[in-house]
Amino acid sequence: MAEEKKQTVAELNAEIARLQKELKVSEEGRSNAEAMALAVAQVDQFVGNTDERPTGKTMTVRKCANPAERDEKKQVWEDVEIPTYYYTIQLPAGAGLCLTTNGVDYYHGETYEFDLYTLVDIKSRVARTWDHEKSIHGDNENAYRKPTTMHYGKPKAARPH
Repeated sequence: MAEEKKQTVAELNAEIARLQKELKVSEEGRSNAEAMALAVAQVDQFVGNTDERPTGKTMTVRKCANPAERDEKKQVWEDVEIPTYYYTIQLPAGAGLCLTTNGVDYYHGETYEFDLYTLVDIKSRVARTWDHEKSIHGDNENAYRKPTTMHYGKPKAARPH
């Protein structure tokens, strides 16, 4: 009986060693893929492509299942897995150096990993900075409108002499 236990322990140890070896190979492959995705995301800024790149990873976020419920005691919370993405921040000159979200600074020209909800917010804010830059320094929004001669003062007849 003691020999059977030794044999079983030896078989289990061999199985553990095999699985650890497979896990190491898998983790190396995943880390190489993650490094490649980050490198592609960083290079894309130089070729004019600032789209997000999926990382292949997920993140757990607590989300309210009934957000319309006003009573906090009746709200139901659940853990949800959401994907993460690499995104490079590209800001116009007049937008400053960074965007700050939840106390974290995200600097121009840098690539960050965002969850889906933060990515939507960051992309919206970057787009609004570019829209603002266009309205200040870019194309004339009234280029195709008929010119008007509006006067914002009192008519001559209404002025006292």
